[in-house]
Amino acid sequence: MDQFIREMRSDIEDTKALLFLQAPFLAILLSKMRILVNKNVRSLMVTPDGEAIFNPEFWSKLDGPEKKAFILLHEALHLAFRHPWLIKDRDRKLYNMATDMVINEMLFRHGFNHAPGNPVTAVLIQVLVRDSGMVVGLDELRRLSSEEVYRLLNNPKVEVNLERNIQDEPDDVSEPPSEHQDSEVVQGGAMSEGEDPEEFWRATVAEAAITVHQAGVLPGDIKRQVDLSLKAQVSWRRQIRGSVQEGAGRMVVSTWHRSSRRYASFPGIKRLGVQTVWALIDCSGSIPDEVLAQFVTEVWSVSRVYSCDLKVIPWDAQAHPVVQARTAVQARRKIPAALKGGGGTVLGPALRELGGRIRMQDIVIILSDGYIADIEAKQTLDLYRRITRRAARVVFVTTGKTPPLPTTRFIHLEHEPQRRSG
Repeated sequence: MDQFIREMRSDIEDTKALLFLQAPFLAILLSKMRILVNKNVRSLMVTPDGEAIFNPEFWSKLDGPEKKAFILLHEALHLAFRHPWLIKDRDRKLYNMATDMVINEMLFRHGFNHAPGNPVTAVLIQVLVRDSGMVVGLDELRRLSSEEVYRLLNNPKVEVNLERNIQDEPDDVSEPPSEHQDSEVVQGGAMSEGEDPEEFWRATVAEAAITVHQAGVLPGDIKRQVDLSLKAQVSWRRQIRGSVQEGAGRMVVSTWHRSSRRYASFPGIKRLGVQTVWALIDCSGSIPDEVLAQFVTEVWSVSRVYSCDLKVIPWDAQAHPVVQARTAVQARRKIPAALKGGGGTVLGPALRELGGRIRMQDIVIILSDGYIADIEAKQTLDLYRRITRRAARVVFVTTGKTPPLPTTRFIHLEHEPQRRSG
């Protein structure tokens, strides 16, 4: 084993020397990574301990420095983008596939083309979702984040197709092996003993990005992924509340006609009118009933907090009759009963219906999985722009894809399984 470790260290040093000339951001990440070998690991993994572990036999079978460099960078990027910590309670198999695709495509773009085995690529993901009835372009797939690819895969039809066609599933984002004491250190890395691994990698990525950006050599696609990985995770509920609060605030102004009740030397406030929160809800069948119920409950409660009326336009291939909820009971019963559509997902008719009813400074919240047939049609975009000019705020809540829409606040809705009592 001693001879193997010396040879592996030599391989890593050679890779770092080349990378500092070719891709300094990646070189910094690799130099900071703690690397172990353990014969009990199937092939390789990164863990919540913030380290990469390789099976020595797997490493020995990698033919050529290019494949070894690819594998090292692939695992370093898993840690850099904090995948071992962001996976949480997601489906591990699907999350591994989603993150592998994003990392592999990034490495391909930067000239690292020697991926060993059968790597997860955008072409593979495109075939999986296409055979499940969804059409997504390759260029579009390559622009998606890991979270967006995961939402695309987290579909029962895709999972069935995946089990039928994928034999060797990726599993390198994993828990530490039970026989961790059998691991031997190849590279110690820069993480101090007792340091929080996730915070170490968050700081490492930020420092590396600043260093390389100042030198003018940080590629745009890597910068985008870095920004996504460093962004604080805020619940979709809080984001909806914040968006409605911002929109509702536009209907409140200061006035000296009456002083503040709390501070006599400050102006009071005056509400310019009652706003309506318009919820355009995709009822084509692509969103689970439980998610629809969570969304309706949240939008209803937020509309009450800011004294707004709530009106719902269910839509699939057409716009269905407007539903208004005036009480909590109506919100729980009346709205879900109206969300029984199916067959096609076309936004234009719902926008047309909304355009004839919306008043200046109303708030619009759209819920969909983002896979909308007419989303790039000129007529649909013209209707959408007219809505954004009238609305105080337009929010698009997506359970899947983020569509290319102007003047919109996008929120990703993560499915929250209902807890069972007892």
